[in-house]
Amino acid sequence: MTKQDTGFAGNKHLKLRILIVAAVLVLLVALAYLGGEWMEKRAEKPETRGDVNLREQMENAVTVEFDGITYRQRKGLVTILLMGVDKRSTAPAKNSKRNGGQADFLRLLVLDAKQQRIHQLAIDRDTMTPITILGVLGNRTGTRTERISLAHGFGDGKEESCELTVEAVSNLLYNTPIDFYVAMDMDGISELNDWLGGVTVTLEDDFSAIDPAMEKGATVTLQGKQAEVFVRERMSVGVGTNEARMIRQQVFLEKARQLLKQKLAADEKSAENLYDVLIFYLTTNMSRGRMLNEVYASREYAVGEVIQPEGEHSIDSEGFMQFVVDERSLQEAVIRIFYEKAD
Repeated sequence: MTKQDTGFAGNKHLKLRILIVAAVLVLLVALAYLGGEWMEKRAEKPETRGDVNLREQMENAVTVEFDGITYRQRKGLVTILLMGVDKRSTAPAKNSKRNGGQADFLRLLVLDAKQQRIHQLAIDRDTMTPITILGVLGNRTGTRTERISLAHGFGDGKEESCELTVEAVSNLLYNTPIDFYVAMDMDGISELNDWLGGVTVTLEDDFSAIDPAMEKGATVTLQGKQAEVFVRERMSVGVGTNEARMIRQQVFLEKARQLLKQKLAADEKSAENLYDVLIFYLTTNMSRGRMLNEVYASREYAVGEVIQPEGEHSIDSEGFMQFVVDERSLQEAVIRIFYEKAD
């Protein structure tokens, strides 16, 4: 990283290229927001499925045995957890340590210099897993198996909440280390959409109860709050599941990427403007320089498909959705991203 810091410090053209790539990363974060209502309801611990012995191996060893094959942990990986948070940046600060807002979108980016590849792991916000519980004064009172999105609800709504979410995700992934986090509040999605000139989508669900112009089957260029409605609404739209909402988000993401590429092709300096527009909505432990360096280093990496572990959605006894991840599917995903066959 030091060599790259020195290399682009005095090179204007290279700086612009770095900003362009950085804008793409910021775009991924901006599109992260999904949404949902904060509900402090509790569910019973789900039944664990899969090979528990393999879970113990992953948590305590550099090598693991899986289907008769020995794997070892990859070296030199950089992990970045992207979060979309169910709160507004303009919301007044609260003294409580239990109103941080849910992390309704979670996606782990893994930069692999050896493979020259960016891996993506999608985590369903309803995944049941142990999270840390804070008392009203901010003291740790233990852990409870809950929806992983609720981990961010504890803490200060900023760095502390992000760290609790990182802890929950790391634990879910067999104590896999997570280097950085980048979280964005809900306000940013409409700002991004309008900066892009409006994302055009064909509506597969009916949003007309919220906005009369958003009828099922209509092709709409989203403006203002319409973008937030499209990627955020869940309970009152279609089948009402987070799974269906994630599909809509992916549609929005792809359309927005296309518009971003057009803007940057027309004016490289627009990348700087995009960063300035979105930075207000972000919480991250990455410095600007580190973010630019990591993005620049991976600018030509192949971007892998989004890996999403399988599992079972169900309604709990209190009427809320939960997702019990299939242990083997999760293990396969972790091995695929973080391990390689041993020699």
